[in-house]
Amino acid sequence: MRVVGVDDFGFRRGNAPGTILVDLERHRVVDLFEGHSVESIARWLGQHPGVEVVSRDRSNVCREGVNAGAPDALQVTDRWHLLHGLALGLEEFLLRKRSALGSAAAPGTSGEEERLPGSVDDDVSTLPVRLGRPYGSVEGPAQRRHERLVERWKDIRRLYLAGASVKDIAEWVGTSRSTVYRYRELAEPPPRPRYRRRRASVLDPYLPHLLGRWNEGCRSAKRLHQEIRKMGYRHSVDTVNRLLSSFRHTEQEGKKLPHAPRAKRGSIAGASPTAKNVAALFMRREEMLNGEQKEYLEKLCAFDRALSDARRLTQEFAKMVRSLGGEKLDGWLEEAAGCEASVMKKFAAGLKKDLPAVRAGLTEEWSNGPVEGFVTKLKLLKRQGYGRANFDLLRARVLAA
Repeated sequence: MRVVGVDDFGFRRGNAPGTILVDLERHRVVDLFEGHSVESIARWLGQHPGVEVVSRDRSNVCREGVNAGAPDALQVTDRWHLLHGLALGLEEFLLRKRSALGSAAAPGTSGEEERLPGSVDDDVSTLPVRLGRPYGSVEGPAQRRHERLVERWKDIRRLYLAGASVKDIAEWVGTSRSTVYRYRELAEPPPRPRYRRRRASVLDPYLPHLLGRWNEGCRSAKRLHQEIRKMGYRHSVDTVNRLLSSFRHTEQEGKKLPHAPRAKRGSIAGASPTAKNVAALFMRREEMLNGEQKEYLEKLCAFDRALSDARRLTQEFAKMVRSLGGEKLDGWLEEAAGCEASVMKKFAAGLKKDLPAVRAGLTEEWSNGPVEGFVTKLKLLKRQGYGRANFDLLRARVLAA
């Protein structure tokens, strides 16, 4: 056994860890044991002296365990974990830039215009049409959820400023470590997410026609259904009937239906410009962005040099990861250390602490992808035991699978 992948897994969510080891050349699980510590990993590697390459995540436990048990082995940092760590850092960074996120998406920056009636490309998200629950039925619970989130942020900030570790804060507050990482640096509470836009409907392409006919006085769902069938509609009259009911409900509230939907500009692919959404756009391949997203990112980066540097360096690092361009790593680290974006400086400093393994991850073909796949299979086998099987049986089933 020459090339091994190591990872942890949980017997229960958030606790009771175990360790799985996979032969990456034969794609077979070679061992499974309880506990995930430096000592247990070093002990196993010491009992298997033939290991030359170890693929792992970025945790200190795995790194120190391999250093102690197989000091001559080549350590390879998993590429997915590199990109995931960068994405989390970007989200935390963008939370502190949320005023710029909103400004770049504001209608005033791109102009809000009204399209011609009857266009099937009209954005109908602003129509006062409710095919599902009324807005008021979700407003109260949303407000209460945000209040709980603010209280959680206050607890995290209080404990963090008192010197508590991320692990202890997560346990005391009852949340994940990623949430603690996101909120510990925020000087003000996270903003309340915008109300989710109405889900798309099969009637959306025909709304301009239906609105026009409604405003002309036509109230017959059957007649309107016949008209839009000639325009290509292939669904039942019941959907049209529900839409007309929402029209009636809107008018009963004293609101006037528009003659044609208004175009809503400034959104990014129909989503609110949250830190998580924008971080995903920073990570996405340039050729996978649509025109609206490219325009938004250009405006956003024009607000702040740090945002521009963060996006550019993120794209360069992602390309380096996908193309196994490890020879470019030193130049990228030097550029990141001198840029305006604090997130890239912090990320680069973290990579330098584990530089040989990171360089190998960007050069070697090995990754922890197969190990993650076996962790998924392990969870399936564990659940098939319905909580009644002990670890010895689980280990036997995984090794035999």
